[in-house]
Formats: sequence, C-alpha cells, structure tokens
Amino acid sequence: MTAAQPPAPGAETDYTAKVMARIDRLAAGLGPSLRGPVAALAANPGKNLRSGLLAACVGDAPVDPARLVRLGALVELVHLASLLHDDVVDRAALRRGRPTAHTLVGPERASLAGLAAFALAGTESAELGAGIDMLVSRTLRELAHGQLLDIERTFDTAYTLQDYLELIERKTGALFEMTCLLGAAEAARPEREVAALSLFGREFGIAFQVLDDCLDLAPGDLDKSVGTDHMLGLFGAPTLAALGGDGAEALAGLLLSPDFTAGDLPAVRSLVRASGGLDRAMELAGEHLDRARAALDEVAEDARTRVLAILAEVEPRL
Repeated sequence: MTAAQPPAPGAETDYTAKVMARIDRLAAGLGPSLRGPVAALAANPGKNLRSGLLAACVGDAPVDPARLVRLGALVELVHLASLLHDDVVDRAALRRGRPTAHTLVGPERASLAGLAAFALAGTESAELGAGIDMLVSRTLRELAHGQLLDIERTFDTAYTLQDYLELIERKTGALFEMTCLLGAAEAARPEREVAALSLFGREFGIAFQVLDDCLDLAPGDLDKSVGTDHMLGLFGAPTLAALGGDGAEALAGLLLSPDFTAGDLPAVRSLVRASGGLDRAMELAGEHLDRARAALDEVAEDARTRVLAILAEVEPRL
C-alpha cells in the first residue's frame, strides 16, 4: 500500500465524505429492517467530531489513507450505535433536529439496529487488526457499563457529582479516548504521546458531557429534547451539583414529585441556576478542559496543533 499524508487543512470535507460513504456501504449490507435506522442517522451525521479528532491525532504521519477512512468510519459507527441505544433508554424524541429512530420504527427495532451498528464496528476492527479489535472491545465494555450505571441511578437525588463523573468517564470519555488512541497508534506515536492523547481523550470527553448537560437547561434547543433526562430521573452535572448544595430539599422535592411534568422544567432550571449548580458545572467542565489542553503539551506539534484547532471549533458550539 502507498502511504500518504492524512487530510491536510482544507481537505477535511473530502475525508469526512469518504468516512460517511464507508458507513453507507457497511450499512447497506444489513437486512432491510435494520438498514433504515442506521442509514438515516448516518445521513444526519452532526459534527463528525470523533473521526475528525482521530485524523488530527494522526497529524502529519504518513499513513494509508484507506485505513484512515476505515478507522474514521469505525469510531463514527460506535458513536452512532451508542446514540441509537441512548435514545431508546432516554426516550428522546429528537436527535440532531429529527425524530429519533425508536419513535419511527419502535424501540425493539431501534435497539437491534444499534446492536447491528456495534457488530459492523466489531467486524471493521477485526479486519483492521493490529490490536484494534481489543481496544474497541474494551471500549464497548466501558460504554455498556456506563449505560448500565446510568439506568441504575434513575431518580436518585442523592447521587453524587463524583459518582456521575466516574459514570461519564466510562460512557463518554472512553469513546473519545479510543478515538485518540486509534489515531496515535496509526501514526506510530511514541509511548509518551500515546499516554498524553489517551488522557486528553478522557478529559475532553468528561468536559464534553458536562457542557452538554448544561445545554439541557437551555430552552429552545431544536437539536435535542430539552429536559427529557429530568423527566426520566437522569440528572446531569448542573442538577446534581445543585442537589448537593443549598436549596437541595426544594429541588429534590420537585424532581421526585409524582405530579412532575414538562411544565415544571422552568422551575427546575430556576432552582438549579439560583443554587449555583449551573455555575459549578461550567466550572467543572472548564477544569477538565484545562487538563485536556495540558495533556497536549506532551504531544508533537503536528498533532497538537490540529487537535487544538478542533477543540477551538467545537467548544463554542457545546
């Protein structure tokens, strides 16, 4: 195979298009009943953050461009599969501004479509070899454990913020870590840089999820079902921070009320903000972002510059 440079600045669109085309080809091999939900979500890809981050971690290292595309498709498939399952568990009505798969084809078929997407990712990782299959398997185990912990904590107003951070480290941080490790391994980066990119992925993933939780308190977001998590007893970082501080009794009473409805969400937002929960969550996200940036000091300039560029582009949109 002929080695080539990874996507240079300005070529990201071509790389992304090839990644999505690879996902389309893989999804086309599924049975008709499962192909639809996978293909529909793949056709509405969002930021393509994970595949872009993988290529950024490769930096300027000479790699096989076809393998890079397959690796990008692999991480996007794992993310896509996790979204299909998350939406079933969370009963979310919207994903990226469109109806979720389970609202269109039912939770059973949407769950099976998620399993099919995980299977496609597993097949890709096995074919790519070189330890990739083991890394992907470990990550899927972490994701499953994190999802289980998420379900077990429902309506637990005594759930600590520290426990939640450990949960999202598994549920969100693990996938970002895998993404960075795949890019570092493909570029054959030295052990010191591999460890630094691994840490970056974990810390960035935690910050990403905490900031997303903060958005759940912002009304008018058309890309997601705002407040759905609260309705299901899945409280994010701002709410958990508020439940651990002054005014927790009133907030817990509201969240656990048998009469709690979507009409009570403005009151939840008000209590969380007044107690400083939102400010604490934003501060916490900033701490983890700082750790992520600091980890990049150990990474060679070619990758560090590209990863920081992605961070600068994504952070304002979180």
